[in-house]
Parts: sequence; C-alpha cells; structure tokens
Amino acid sequence: MAYFNIPLTSNNQKLNVVLGSTTYKLRLIYRSQKWFLDILDTAENPLVLGIPMVMGDDLLVQHQHVLPGSLYVVNVNDSEAQNFSDLGDKITLYWSDS
Repeated sequence: MAYFNIPLTSNNQKLNVVLGSTTYKLRLIYRSQKWFLDILDTAENPLVLGIPMVMGDDLLVQHQHVLPGSLYVVNVNDSEAQNFSDLGDKITLYWSDS
C-alpha cells in the first residue's frame, strides 16, 4: 500500500490532483474553527462536499462510488485542534489507492 502526500498550503485553496488515473479538484475551506474538504471534477462540478478534515477513519469510506481509494488526515496538534495556519504543516492529507 503506497501513500501519496497531497501538497497543501496554510490557506483556503483549490488544487488539481491526480488520484489513481483521474484528475480531481480539491477545495479546502476553513470555517467554524475546522478545515473542510470538497471534491470536485475538473469542471468544478461537485462530487462530494463538506467532508470534515478529522483524524481517524478513511474520509472516503462512504464515497467509494465517487472516488475509489482512501484519504487520511494526520494532525499533530495537541488534542487535534485545528487552526487556519496549520494546514500543510501540522495537518496533512494522504491518499492511498487501496
């Protein structure tokens, strides 16, 4: 099982990323003291919206029909707190194809 670190910066952002053989647009937005992930196609049509960026289980477990694979969050903050400046530094996102 190989993991791919999705490069993130510490601000609200949209980025294109190839996961498997498909290009997706990821949108990360900080609201209500938490980070949220939206997954869109390259034309910015929504596929999955409002996924909370929390550690634990696979973020895609309920969305395999949309995006096969797994997304995992690593948060090295004490008590898993989330701050605006933590994304890409203390909060990272990994994808796996299995």
